[in-house]
Amino acid sequence: MIAKLLSSSLLPVLFPIISGVAILLRPVNENGDFIHDDSHFYVGAMTFISALLNFAAVYLTKSELFILCRITGDLNIAFKIDGISKLFMILLAVIWPLVTLYAFEYLHRRPPTGRFFAFFLATFGILNGVACAANFLTLYLFYELMTFMTLPLVMHSQQREAIRGTVKYLLYSLIGAALALGGFCFFHVYGVSTEFTAGGVLNLKELTQHDKDILLAVTFLTLLGFGAKAGLMPLHSWLPTAHPVAPTPASAVLSGLITKGGVIAMLRVIYFIAGAEFLRGTWVQKALIALSLLTIFTGSMMAYAEKHLKKRIAWSSVSQVSYVIFALMLLTPDGFVGALLQIAAHAMAKSCLFLSAGVVIYFTFQGANYHYADQLQGIGKELPITMSCFAVASISLIGLPPSGGFVAKWFMGEGALGLGTLGYVGVAVLMISALLTAGYLLPIVADAFFPGEDYEYNDEASLTRLPVKMKLPLLLLSAGAILSGIFAGWLAKFFESIAAGIL
Repeated sequence: MIAKLLSSSLLPVLFPIISGVAILLRPVNENGDFIHDDSHFYVGAMTFISALLNFAAVYLTKSELFILCRITGDLNIAFKIDGISKLFMILLAVIWPLVTLYAFEYLHRRPPTGRFFAFFLATFGILNGVACAANFLTLYLFYELMTFMTLPLVMHSQQREAIRGTVKYLLYSLIGAALALGGFCFFHVYGVSTEFTAGGVLNLKELTQHDKDILLAVTFLTLLGFGAKAGLMPLHSWLPTAHPVAPTPASAVLSGLITKGGVIAMLRVIYFIAGAEFLRGTWVQKALIALSLLTIFTGSMMAYAEKHLKKRIAWSSVSQVSYVIFALMLLTPDGFVGALLQIAAHAMAKSCLFLSAGVVIYFTFQGANYHYADQLQGIGKELPITMSCFAVASISLIGLPPSGGFVAKWFMGEGALGLGTLGYVGVAVLMISALLTAGYLLPIVADAFFPGEDYEYNDEASLTRLPVKMKLPLLLLSAGAILSGIFAGWLAKFFESIAAGIL
């Protein structure tokens, strides 16, 4: 009975949400902080238990369908754990507790922490809901909840810039959600069902050419809508606006995990609703590949030109997440495996990169909420561990061996070469983007450790002590970015088994 409960796909969804809501019921002072001293203990314990529930569900589940409630005869809120769910849930279980630990120290000077941790913990459960959704309706419900649950995280400081960034984030998310809702309506009418089914839910033999033309347009708009959360052009500009104003822990999960919520939604539509057979060779495939390549190139160029550190990393996310979209739209086994490897590697590396930037802000620019990349000369002496982790994460984003980013991009290239001219263009764009990524990340590392002979070090800089709550997440996430490459053979084999059941 206990094992059955632990393996339920419902428990990882509801437990963090209920725990987060419970935080809002606890007494706080006028700054919004908990009155009791055990606040961090409670948040830490609930986050740790939530992570354990994720692992238990991943390793004990037998892919049973759990129906939470039935709305009509063929519409219900239901959960089911498959290979895609397992990947995302493991990433959540690893990264979320580390970012929470980091946030305990980082938010010490940035109240109100009570409200932040309430929504932060609840978002953990919402993302599990996105991962475990068994049908389009459930996915759409939790996709919308993901937007509204993360708004307070972006608006945490309540300053004018934060409010402006939150409004933009909300506007783009609602536009994307509206497009996705239209897709749900059409697939409900034309599909056999809206339950996620490997290969898609469309009966292609019974569709007329007119029906196919309509569904192709609907699929394109649906994917464009879900792509808003993933930073796909033209609904991408909320990322460089929201990230600089959000607290660093929120930026880390926004870029590392919440953008992947949009990617997971796109993956479900491509492979489980429309189906690869329906999309292969169509204008939708070509258009989305072209859009993803445009986003990759534009994001890299904007990051290269941007001096504001957090904006630079945010533009990098615009580019790097679209690698996944490009690989998914190749509709090949190698592309699919490359996409999943990129999800894992990017989640680790980008979370580490944002947390590293947050440490620099915390120690060297107290009282400000941003700084610039050209102001970091010599900071490697003051924060050697931080900048070393920043360097490791940068290596993965560039795609250098032995990182997970290298293996992911290798599979993407393999999958693209069989696509013809568009595939060759894709490989060229990936290579150009890698060079641009090196151009906007490696100079930061070089300036940090090798500022030049004329640079005058501050004698007191070496006295800085990085708290364990910040040091441990950086070390583990940077290690994860490398280990995802070292053990890529095992990961690729697992992902290939998922691809075999879909393609």
